[in-house]
Amino acid sequence: MDAQRLSQADVVHFLRHQSKAITIEPLFCGLASQRMYLSFFDLQQAPFSITPDPEFVYLSEKHQESLAHLIYGVTRGGGAGFVQLTGEVGTGKTTISRLFLQQLPEDTQAALILNPNINPTELLETLCKEFNIPTRGIKGKLNAMVNKLNDHLLKSWAAGTNTLVIIDEAQNIPRDTLEQLRLLTNLETDQQKLLQIILIGQPELKQLMQRKDLRQLAQRVTSRFHLQPLSAAETSQYINHRIAVSGGQPGLFSRSAIQRVYQQTQGIPRLINVLCDRSLLVAFAAESPSVKLSHVKQAISEVYPDQAGQSKRWWWLLPVPLLVALLWWWFAAQPPIETQQSEPPVTQAAVQPVSNKPWQAPPIAVSWQQYLNLWGESSAIIWSQATCPPISLIGMACLRKQGNLNQLKQQNIPALLQLTDGQLVLLKSMSNEHLTLVTNAGDLNLPYQDLDQRWYGQYFVVWPIDEALIDDTIDSQVSTWALQLAQVIDNNPDLNSEMLPDWIKNFQQNNGLLADGIIGKETQMALSIRAYHGPKLTE
Repeated sequence: MDAQRLSQADVVHFLRHQSKAITIEPLFCGLASQRMYLSFFDLQQAPFSITPDPEFVYLSEKHQESLAHLIYGVTRGGGAGFVQLTGEVGTGKTTISRLFLQQLPEDTQAALILNPNINPTELLETLCKEFNIPTRGIKGKLNAMVNKLNDHLLKSWAAGTNTLVIIDEAQNIPRDTLEQLRLLTNLETDQQKLLQIILIGQPELKQLMQRKDLRQLAQRVTSRFHLQPLSAAETSQYINHRIAVSGGQPGLFSRSAIQRVYQQTQGIPRLINVLCDRSLLVAFAAESPSVKLSHVKQAISEVYPDQAGQSKRWWWLLPVPLLVALLWWWFAAQPPIETQQSEPPVTQAAVQPVSNKPWQAPPIAVSWQQYLNLWGESSAIIWSQATCPPISLIGMACLRKQGNLNQLKQQNIPALLQLTDGQLVLLKSMSNEHLTLVTNAGDLNLPYQDLDQRWYGQYFVVWPIDEALIDDTIDSQVSTWALQLAQVIDNNPDLNSEMLPDWIKNFQQNNGLLADGIIGKETQMALSIRAYHGPKLTE
């Protein structure tokens, strides 16, 4: 049969009856497969392309926070230097960098380096090209190009223009090139540095920056953020968002199908796109009006063929003598029945070695009580989870954030730090030399660097919130509350609702937030910290 004369019905019929013998990938892939199912599902465009299309951008709370960190890092992030954004492959770092470029103020010039595996001389040549600096007669001469770049930066600074370099895939930067970047940040006036550098890379970048020979560079990183994958709820929102943008109907993916997508992809957007695209094609081949769990399972077997042959009962593949030996070892390791009945069960905490840690965090419930006591809340409140407690329980708003000690010091509000072992410890105060933690043995003063190996930037922060916002958060209530706080902060009772949107944007810009005018949790927290009297990290 002539392939060009196949109708859609013929293709569906062929795929349905051949799906057990072959996979779909050898026949149809990429844009061809997407075009096949668009009309079938009444989609106007392919919803799960892996290219960073701005039209499909879905900003989870994590993505919004990472974007805010980049903006904070180049506005009020501690006086220029390095800003670091890391994340697993496919979590959306490139998308964030593109959005960040769109958010840059008009007085900022930026250079974007996508392939950083270059030597120092090539780095300077790239920067000169990006900033339109002529290199005639000096190309290949490192010191001459540095001087030329310095002259350009001085002229830009005199004209009121900030200069920014964004480096993607920064984990691939050679050591000599990183050292050259550090030296470039030495270019400065009496008032400020002339160049800011944003490093975006995979988790290997974090390991690279921990090398002893790069400690001078690591000390210049003023803001760090690690972008986490989407949660199960965010994965559902992400899928439905892309379907809606494509013109699809709600419920195209069943709830069980979305849950299986999350289990397989662990919330990594790029993997979600690949698996959902294949699941749509499988459902199309089965002439199903929606994507069900069975379709996702078949798509997994095609996208991940190596996993398809793995049986959960892997132990049946072991040789019989080895199975016998394993069973004998297991029974021999069990204590006598009398011992099991007389001894209490061993908890997970009990089997963890005490090790040589200089201090121990209190139980999670105790840390929450200590934190809420700073705000005058009742000691009867019990919350033993490493998650934000409900507003209705504590009467305050709560947010889980990621940052560094410099940002916490700028924020100037105590916080619960989530340690690498999952425990919580209260950061009570900070000074120029040390910080104070409330440990199992009481208040403990220690140098900043002593926290590095036990804390990777996760923390919880609470703040006062109006009673009208506790049960429900609707626009009118939030706006009224925000207007009252704006009048207090500005000491301007004449500030009215018409002036509020512009005031909010200016406030966000001045506080390192995304200046979108939306009074979200980050903005609510910043407003409350400025307007309410409460505990402070520094006096």
